[in-house]
Amino acid sequence: MAKGMTFSQLVSTLRDPDEIKRSAFDVAKTLAQYVSDVRTSKAGHDLLLRALEYRDSFGPAVAIIDALVRHVGLFPYLDPMDLGLAESIAYEFHRPLNMDTDEIVFHRVQAEVYARLMEGENVVLSAPTSFGKSLIIDAVVASGIYHHIAIVVPTIALIDETRRRLSRFSSSFKIITHGSQKRGPRNIFVMTQERILEYNELEPLDFFVIDEFYKLKPRPEDKDRSYLLNEAFYRLRKTGAQFYLLGPNIRGVDANLAEEQGLYFLATDYKTVVSEIVREHPPKGLEEARLVELCLGLKEQTLIYCSSPARVRKICESLIAAQAKWPSEQLRSAVSWIGREYSPDWLFPRALACGIGMHHGRLPRSLAQFGVRAFNEGLLRVLVCTSTLIEGVNTKAKNVIIFDNKVARRKFDYFTYNNIIGRSGRMFQHFIGRVFMFHEPPADELPFVDVPVLSQPDDIPESLLVQMDDEDLSPTSRDRLSDISAEGSLDMSVIRQSRGIDPRAQISLAEELARRPQFYWNILNWKRWPESAQLYGVCGLVWTHFVGDNRRRAGVSSGNQLAFTIGRFRALGSPSELLRERLAVEEQQSADEIVEETMEWLRQWANFSFPRYLMAVDRIQRAVFRRRKLDPGDFSFFAGQVENWFLDPATMALDEYGIPIQLAARLEESLKPDGDLDAVLDRLRRLDVDKLHLPSFEKSLVIDAQAHL
Repeated sequence: MAKGMTFSQLVSTLRDPDEIKRSAFDVAKTLAQYVSDVRTSKAGHDLLLRALEYRDSFGPAVAIIDALVRHVGLFPYLDPMDLGLAESIAYEFHRPLNMDTDEIVFHRVQAEVYARLMEGENVVLSAPTSFGKSLIIDAVVASGIYHHIAIVVPTIALIDETRRRLSRFSSSFKIITHGSQKRGPRNIFVMTQERILEYNELEPLDFFVIDEFYKLKPRPEDKDRSYLLNEAFYRLRKTGAQFYLLGPNIRGVDANLAEEQGLYFLATDYKTVVSEIVREHPPKGLEEARLVELCLGLKEQTLIYCSSPARVRKICESLIAAQAKWPSEQLRSAVSWIGREYSPDWLFPRALACGIGMHHGRLPRSLAQFGVRAFNEGLLRVLVCTSTLIEGVNTKAKNVIIFDNKVARRKFDYFTYNNIIGRSGRMFQHFIGRVFMFHEPPADELPFVDVPVLSQPDDIPESLLVQMDDEDLSPTSRDRLSDISAEGSLDMSVIRQSRGIDPRAQISLAEELARRPQFYWNILNWKRWPESAQLYGVCGLVWTHFVGDNRRRAGVSSGNQLAFTIGRFRALGSPSELLRERLAVEEQQSADEIVEETMEWLRQWANFSFPRYLMAVDRIQRAVFRRRKLDPGDFSFFAGQVENWFLDPATMALDEYGIPIQLAARLEESLKPDGDLDAVLDRLRRLDVDKLHLPSFEKSLVIDAQAHL
């Protein structure tokens, strides 16, 4: 490379618009040398993104900058009016088919992935957060080639984000997010792995996507969900549909997957924004003080990463105590409503009043979604979050502050670190994102994604193996299942219905019921509503056979405690009443702890674990008692009641559409749910908000939901 400015000199110059103006041609010339030399092209790409931040400062030399942008394939950053004939042809070549706006054009690597998908190839893509992986999904949908598409996302928050993004196609496709919804002539299923597995009308299927596919590899913090994702991948793959797996920062994939016929694996670090790392080294004990000082000095929107909900609260309290305030008049009605419906002492509305948002797994879903939207609309200056926001949810943060280096109590790895820093900057929003680090980064080691359902290692759980066809099992896996298959106390068909629950635990419960059938029949022969002793009895069986220890889980550490909390919830009849009771009687805890612990219990136990375990017991007691000519119980009604928080299922589902539970319950008279989510969404779409006597915040939520149906 010809002699010119050094890299550090270029970086320094590209931070100052006045310096750029004084030496525009020298800067552009040196940039061209970096970009065109294969040894420095990666650094040149980063420098070019820095230059685009101050493109207007280059004067006549901007023509060189634009030529370099074309050279590296960053076509989205070009103005088509400035292009010559040859460049215009290349520009149009990078435009996807049938999109609803002419403004969308791919960069070079996006165009390559899209072309391969359009040619019918299966694609596994590992690329940075700012790459634009999701835009390729939108283009595949817009192509019109596929009639039935499934998109598997890791969280319900991502269901909402993806559904909202794809709502532009709602005139051509029915977007299905819940198992109760019926198929249409053309469908897009946007679901978590659990919902995909529960949906019985998935086929025929033409194309499927697994977002954040790295979660196929089991990790200590989410092994159970990983194995369910493996099962979902197995089921989807068996349909014969073409697939697109996408995620960030992957080194390689399972050899069994890599050998898939027609598979193209691409690992790229192609960037559309650049992250600038700033190290923070405050004296020990003064970390929070430095964080507050840093936030007060930053003028752009800032994301603060913390390890846990408790840490999120602590940082928000510190910011408020330091008079960190960026209030928005547009949020006043939201603050008032949330304080009234939950508690005025709860930190969430108090922080919101200061222009500070919170995001973690103990918040009501609709409020967490509202906080992200408010941040992206510029109504919040700071968003303090845990890893729940890192897993694919898009934000428009210029700055990211990594205050903790853990997820819960475990130090995060280089993969997670990369995921977090990728949240700084945003294509078309900020060419340069800044990352402020309070800890040294972890060792530079990206993961290799093993897919247990394909590799079938020795530690693959039997709950996954039983869901596979015999022809797909390895000899070792087949041997592991031989005694389960031969076991006479519980048919394999019953075991398979309780996905993710250890087959041997199910057999153990069946054997216990069979040893004392009359005793357990007296406990389990109830239908619709259990009596108190029956509820305690079934919770004891759940805890003994399926949970198995006294470790505290979302506020519960025993079968008796589970039965008591379920019983209180049933007696009170609504989540709002449950929260009010706890706020009134529990004097030893703060409003923050009470609200967030209640929401965690509702989500983890009422909404998920208890109904799942209860229905597993239901299937087993049916199998055992019918063999003995005893009339079995029927727990399905009660399981549904608890799962839907004693609300109509369609009303409950509206929380995921941005309508809080309290508002959804008030709209029941207008929406007439009767368990039919499709009908409710249709009525919601046609609802005349002006005729409803709703506070301004509630009206805004309904209008926002209508805009994305």
